Amino acid sequence: MRTGTTSARAAAACAVLALAAVALAASSCSSAPKRPAAAVAIKNEAAEFSKLGDGFLQSGQYASALQYYGEALDSNLSVDDVGGAIASRGSLGRVYLALGRPEDAEREFGDALEDARALGEPGLVALCLSNLGELRYSGGDAAAADALFSEAEALAAGNDAISAVVSHNRGVAAMARGDLGAAEAFVLKAAAANEKALRWVELGSNRYALASIANARGDLPAAVDWAGKALEADKAAENSPGIGADLEALARLFRKAGDDAAAFDRYRRAFGVWLTLNRREEAERCLVALGELAEGLGKEAYAARYASLLERLRKP
Repeated sequence: MRTGTTSARAAAACAVLALAAVALAASSCSSAPKRPAAAVAIKNEAAEFSKLGDGFLQSGQYASALQYYGEALDSNLSVDDVGGAIASRGSLGRVYLALGRPEDAEREFGDALEDARALGEPGLVALCLSNLGELRYSGGDAAAADALFSEAEALAAGNDAISAVVSHNRGVAAMARGDLGAAEAFVLKAAAANEKALRWVELGSNRYALASIANARGDLPAAVDWAGKALEADKAAENSPGIGADLEALARLFRKAGDDAAAFDRYRRAFGVWLTLNRREEAERCLVALGELAEGLGKEAYAARYASLLERLRKP
């Protein structure tokens, strides 16, 4: 459930383009059915657009992710590939969720769930319910989120990948209500499935959550260990936003443990990641911590450098 920010203006522009394309596809009518070969080609094209969108989402380039997921949805709608359209709407909703645009996410997740129920594929319904659960959780309604996750869990039986997603989300919801034992059990179940299937991005998220659970218990050594393992998984996936989050988590944990030198190192590395991703809020947060740590470590030159960088970053 890691989220981030990007240029709202660029994202909005891409969203408008995507929605216009969807509206055009929905309102257009061909006088003759698509030839099978042509339909297959369009489905393959949609899959390529989705793959491009996945890459941009993973790298935190949300405006581009919106554009390509919108293209995928347009292609899927044009050949009435209902399952493909459901997946595309789910992907669009997840980008909107990352952008902090809950109304847009609600629309895409809701339409995807409506279509999935009509299609009657339990796995797709489970995934749509899980997505809506994440939206409810992000809005602070943990009870509604857990109800959706529970419904999804029953429908996801037999689909290992979706079951792992639901288990992770149930773990996060349990952690929010303070049930750390249940949270750990759910997330460990998801982590075992994802590690076996080499789903590195998902495994990184599982391990990050396990670090949070250990930290909540006051077990700093275990928290550091899980955060380090999360970093390993995100590096295997070349998941830059995950790498940045893992490094920053490690920095906070080392600082909490009193190891300022290790914290300084991880914050520096996290800052470098956020800078390359143009993630201003995260970069600023790291600079504040780096300035404080540099002063405490007697690194006056670094303290002055980070103070200057922070001032430049905060300029409108």
